[in-house]
Amino acid sequence: MNRRFALAIAVVALLAVSAGCLTYVNDGGDVANETLDAEPPHAYDFQTNRDAAINLSTGTQYTVVYNVSGVDEIRFYRQTPYAGDQPFEFEAFRYQYADGEVVNGTEFRARGGEIERTPDETWVRFGEEMEGGRMALSATGSPRRFSTLTYVEGSYAVTLPPGFSTDMPIVGHVSPRAHEIEMVDGRDRITWDSVTSGSVVVQSYRETDLLVFGVILVIAAIAAIVGTAYFRRQLETLRERRRQMGLGVNEDDEE
Repeated sequence: MNRRFALAIAVVALLAVSAGCLTYVNDGGDVANETLDAEPPHAYDFQTNRDAAINLSTGTQYTVVYNVSGVDEIRFYRQTPYAGDQPFEFEAFRYQYADGEVVNGTEFRARGGEIERTPDETWVRFGEEMEGGRMALSATGSPRRFSTLTYVEGSYAVTLPPGFSTDMPIVGHVSPRAHEIEMVDGRDRITWDSVTSGSVVVQSYRETDLLVFGVILVIAAIAAIVGTAYFRRQLETLRERRRQMGLGVNEDDEE
């Protein structure tokens, strides 16, 4: 019996180790140059004066430019409720030197930079000659529910797609609360002077969506009224039948 128990423990341990090894093989190692060198969905705004400038679109991709001056490395990860930290995946990597020169991921690595993915995170490490630059990348995100961790400290800006807003409570939400909203080229831009930890969350809506929400609420209200009226009519019919059968109607039934 003890030998069987020990054998079972050994099998479980072997499976656990194997799972860990497979996870590292699948999720670890360098990100492919083809992924890093991909074309971004739209041009990066390296002229931004924000430490993190995020540009949302109506599609599935967003772009962000980070000021990495004075930063040696950045740990990119995403938090999950059950699996713990997971590597944050991105593409279309670009690095801009202080003199304005922009290189892709392949050239970034050739000049001493590193981009490495582990089972828990993605690391970006900057070479010795990369002081005072900016980094840009593209990732998956929706303007209706956008969230990002604070990978760099400082001022932040999130530009919404044309026609999107956060003004209406419930359907619109912004965190942290200490923010301002300005109109830039017909688009709402949400800005924070200082974000040092936590995450930035923006829940926005297309202004035409309000009409859809209104129609849904009206239909729901009509359905509730009709349902209540039908219920009351059926209840009155039942009471009348009981009276006709001589059963009477007590006070509880009236209520």
